[in-house]
Amino acid sequence: MTRTIALAHGIFDLLNPAKAGFTRRFSKVPPADRLIWLSAMFLMALGSIMVLSSSVMLADRKFGSPGFFWTRQLIWWAMATALLLTVSRIDHRFFKKYAPHLLLLGFGLISLARLLPPIKDVHRWIDLGPFRLQPAEVFRLTLIIYAAAFLAKRGEEIVEWKKWFPLLIILGVGSVILISLPEFSAALTLWSTTGILLIAAGVRWRHVLPAAGVAVVAAFVVVYGLGYKKARVEEWQSGLTVTEGSYQVRQSKMALGSGGLLGEGLGEGRAKMSYLPEPHTDFIISSIGEELGLIGVTLVWGALGLLVYRGWRAAMRAPDRFGYLLCIGIGGSLFVNASLNTMVATGLSPVTGLPLPLVSYGGSSLLCTAFGWGMVLNVSRFHLPQS
Repeated sequence: MTRTIALAHGIFDLLNPAKAGFTRRFSKVPPADRLIWLSAMFLMALGSIMVLSSSVMLADRKFGSPGFFWTRQLIWWAMATALLLTVSRIDHRFFKKYAPHLLLLGFGLISLARLLPPIKDVHRWIDLGPFRLQPAEVFRLTLIIYAAAFLAKRGEEIVEWKKWFPLLIILGVGSVILISLPEFSAALTLWSTTGILLIAAGVRWRHVLPAAGVAVVAAFVVVYGLGYKKARVEEWQSGLTVTEGSYQVRQSKMALGSGGLLGEGLGEGRAKMSYLPEPHTDFIISSIGEELGLIGVTLVWGALGLLVYRGWRAAMRAPDRFGYLLCIGIGGSLFVNASLNTMVATGLSPVTGLPLPLVSYGGSSLLCTAFGWGMVLNVSRFHLPQS
């Protein structure tokens, strides 16, 4: 009996990090912001549940397997969790050193997607066999890293417009390639995120506002002058005043409205029965609203808001300027993407095709978002007090 107890204690000591020496090994690595970690894991967990609930009928009809999308999402979830943990232990300044190389990788991927044969008549994906890479997500992440490094390097000189204008040229070239894929919504979110970064870096408002005005005029020229996605904009405009407009948005509003306060119940939604297109990707917030009600949508946005708040809080306490701008950019990108996705679902914006970060089905978005927030977690390690 005594030997059994001693053996049990020995196993416990081996598994206990404090006893096994793991604490000494990582004693120089402070703890990360737990609320960032918990918020990200909550959103990924809820997203996986809702992907299963909203996609069973579509998966059964298209692939003969009700759990087709859910099984893949679980794989992405496991990979994203591992990536989040791994990147959180890599010094964020490592990415500053290789920011130009990462940007070239992003440019290379979106250029390669444009040159490869189209998939579903568009060039948004690179077929890697069992997995389709969406290069716009990679480019978004690499551009944020590069912009943070670019602006951090210039320091106080950023007040001079000539010091940061080259960044807009890089963004403009990337936007042209993205629009040709077509990924117009990705270009819009990048311009918005870059604007947030410029303001956070200390660029003068009298310089930012004209640049923003040029970006808005360029967007109107692309849509109305070149006719790019003009039909979507017209459908959205008609849907603002009458019950016409986009079929997707009408079904989305019906799903959200039918959920009420508490929802129809998990798995009880009817919009996924071939009524609401893409109920597990672009319109997953509508599926959440229908099945979990206003409370479910509030929980999602509460977690997203907490994530952005803690990310920007980490920025304010960052040990260096690059970490500060990196957290601002990652947090700003999440806020812009989530806002546009929800605005589409509620009819406040034309259909964009943007997923809801950390919640919607899809490997590229989930992995790139997890990578970004892993960097934010690393920044948070160096200013949070020991608890």
